[in-house]
Amino acid sequence: MKIMSIILTAYLLLASVTAVAADTGKCTFCGMELDARSRMQIVYTNGTKVDFCSINCTANYMKEHSDAKIESLKAADYVTKELIDARAAFWVVGGAKEGVMSSVAKWAFAKKEDAVKYTQANGGNITSFESALDTAQKEAATAPHGGHDMMHMNMGAGSQLVYNPAFGDDVYHTHPAGMWMVNYKYMHMDMRGLRDGTSDVSQSDVGYKRNTPYKYMMIPTDMTMDMHMLMLMYGVTDRWTVMAMTTYLSYKMGMLMDMGPMSKKGITTEDPMKTEGIGDSELRGIYKINKYLTGSVGVSLPSGDINQQVTMMKTTYRAPYDMQPGDGTLDLKPAITVSATTDDGNWNYGGQAMYTWHTGKNNNGWSYGDNFKAMTWLQRALGPAATWLRLTYNNTGAIRGEDTEIAKINTSAPMPDSVTSNYGGQRLDGTLGLSFTKGPFSVGVEGGMPLFQDLNGLQMKTSWFMTAGIQVMF
Repeated sequence: MKIMSIILTAYLLLASVTAVAADTGKCTFCGMELDARSRMQIVYTNGTKVDFCSINCTANYMKEHSDAKIESLKAADYVTKELIDARAAFWVVGGAKEGVMSSVAKWAFAKKEDAVKYTQANGGNITSFESALDTAQKEAATAPHGGHDMMHMNMGAGSQLVYNPAFGDDVYHTHPAGMWMVNYKYMHMDMRGLRDGTSDVSQSDVGYKRNTPYKYMMIPTDMTMDMHMLMLMYGVTDRWTVMAMTTYLSYKMGMLMDMGPMSKKGITTEDPMKTEGIGDSELRGIYKINKYLTGSVGVSLPSGDINQQVTMMKTTYRAPYDMQPGDGTLDLKPAITVSATTDDGNWNYGGQAMYTWHTGKNNNGWSYGDNFKAMTWLQRALGPAATWLRLTYNNTGAIRGEDTEIAKINTSAPMPDSVTSNYGGQRLDGTLGLSFTKGPFSVGVEGGMPLFQDLNGLQMKTSWFMTAGIQVMF
């Protein structure tokens, strides 16, 4: 299985390096790479020449420059990809194939027999340029802000943060051929208090005092996690996108120490434990199956440190599992995403399911339990902004194996976080988000909290979390 994972990783890297765009140049209206099958060109009487990726962007531009006089109007022949007279072409509107920057596909053909052959294989109606342009203009009229928002929506959920209902998570999506996206995120998570299963556990029930059900010397009280993430995506084709991601994490855990009823000190506050370092990295291939479905496979690479140390009671130990920046294992992460947009471009909704399989134990003899994650969202476009509601369910198994160095904590300063059975469980999170887009730049923030937690053994419970980020597309 590790050999297969390495082969998959090498394939993803090769695909990203050898990718070649279908054509050069950018669309004057939306800025994306020109599509050789759907590109159009307008030459005005004053000599100005402008290029577009699709008839929809052409219609939007013509609407904004209605006073300019056109000398020639050309479109790419779907078969030869050569520019032909758009007004004399045979246009096919609709059909099974997804269009470019459009919810309704529109293709031009120089020969009627080619258009007929296309409709026989893919459906759609043969019509004139005027009819195809009218359809494109109607789409622009129903889209907010002259079609710009519909343009982003049709690039797929997540193409811009305005249409990405998952700042803290990733809704996997594809980008048009030749398009890059660079994304930086900052995430903060706050955990306070203890929980076992679905019941909160009082601090007074933990320690060496008489009749306490949880016998631990070190009692966690609160914990924070801060993560910086950098992600790079590239559209190899209109259906195939590759992604690379890396992280940097820092942890801080506050705790009390209970020396037992015989100690004169009683319960004392200890200095917080702190760790930080580079986390694991991920490579992912994403494929658009059809208009609504997107499949992807990710490989998590063990680039993070699993040997961080902390000091307790003037003794140095290897830090507990949940304070290590990495997990040390090679993980496979398949996912399937379904996403749909209303005809007016105002609403986006969908769901995603992903499984994380830790293929083996790390060099320290342990691995996190496998994880199943499912999310669903509802998103509303508000001009250049968007807001969304997302629900995310996680089901994670307990740690497999044991780190013998971490286990040493249990012999001298026992704490819940050094026990492997105190990991994993189920959690349902609710999240609200808001984002804003200006040109190629997008910024946004989202925050949330658990609606339900059923934890395996005694653990810190999550209180709230938030994510903020910025991205640029070019």
